[in-house]
Amino acid sequence: MKGKNPIIGGMFVISIRPFSDNDNQNLIEIERLCPQGDENCALGVDKTDIIARYKMYDNWNMLVAEEEGKVAGWIGLTVKPAFERNVKYAYITEVMVHPAFRKAGVATQLMKKAEEKALGMGSSYTYAYVYESNNASKSLFGKMGYSSVRYIKTPALPTYKKSDISPEYSIKPVDRKEIGDAVSLINEYNSGFIHFLPFTAQTFEERLKAIPWYGLENFWVVRDKNNKIVACAGLWNNSKLGNLYYAREPVVMKMMRSIFGVLSHITKVPKITAEKEHLKLLYIADYAFDKRQPEAMLALLKWLSNLSIDMKQDYLMTATDPDDDFLAIIKKLKPQIETWNIFAKSFEGDLPTFSPFYTDIKDMIP
Repeated sequence: MKGKNPIIGGMFVISIRPFSDNDNQNLIEIERLCPQGDENCALGVDKTDIIARYKMYDNWNMLVAEEEGKVAGWIGLTVKPAFERNVKYAYITEVMVHPAFRKAGVATQLMKKAEEKALGMGSSYTYAYVYESNNASKSLFGKMGYSSVRYIKTPALPTYKKSDISPEYSIKPVDRKEIGDAVSLINEYNSGFIHFLPFTAQTFEERLKAIPWYGLENFWVVRDKNNKIVACAGLWNNSKLGNLYYAREPVVMKMMRSIFGVLSHITKVPKITAEKEHLKLLYIADYAFDKRQPEAMLALLKWLSNLSIDMKQDYLMTATDPDDDFLAIIKKLKPQIETWNIFAKSFEGDLPTFSPFYTDIKDMIP
């Protein structure tokens, strides 16, 4: 079969081939059967277009496993340039296997084919994010020779009560004429973070336009009394790419929802989303601030929280390195925080140091 690679996997004869547009609905249905996590806590995502997330990347690939015409699973990856000259790395975006085909070696074979593809595209190493409670994925990556090299935090800030904003700062949408100043702040803030590529005013504006439902109109800057930009961040509504939900909600969250249900009759309380209910959230993207003025970032977070309330959203969310100064600031607003592990494997030489780690917000579509 041209373009297919027959593989014996347990009792199945599996073929692996490139993704076809006709696969879309099958893959969406499989993804709904494969929440990330365990029996106590698992995240799911509802999508209408399985490749919408990939269209944000320059170089991407999806491989589909099938058995006698029935889709058994798939894997996706994208290859990115590193800051070091002539170095590329691959990001494994997702590995999904239909429950009926598990424990038959399908995921292992998909991983092998994806690694071959990544090598062929010039990658020196590959990495992936694994949700903290997703023990099956941890086991898979460990078996494939990956190491747990770092973890990131995903704070989710409930937005339910408006905050007062310090009059010391002015907060407005970015003007095209001042993109260069904002970019300088972003580049300085992320200097030394692995996987961060410095922007120019042009490449940053192109980034905002290339990410669906982002854009200049959703990027804000904070100026101090000297009219200097001292903080910035964007808001990205990625719900049209996929709606996140708890397929299996942690017991503690169920308890909190019951308690808050009682308290809601006497005061404002955070919304605790129910199991299977879509999380109404906005992502905080491309944040940066002058580390001599952390209060500017706090003011911006409060302002974005107020905006989220006006937009009838329940959470602000982002992804950050545990040593990022931003995490200490958002913690002041008491977010819910979860953990994702970073697994990586080198194809040649040693792995780079994954600390501190820059998280591209485009990667955070589950």
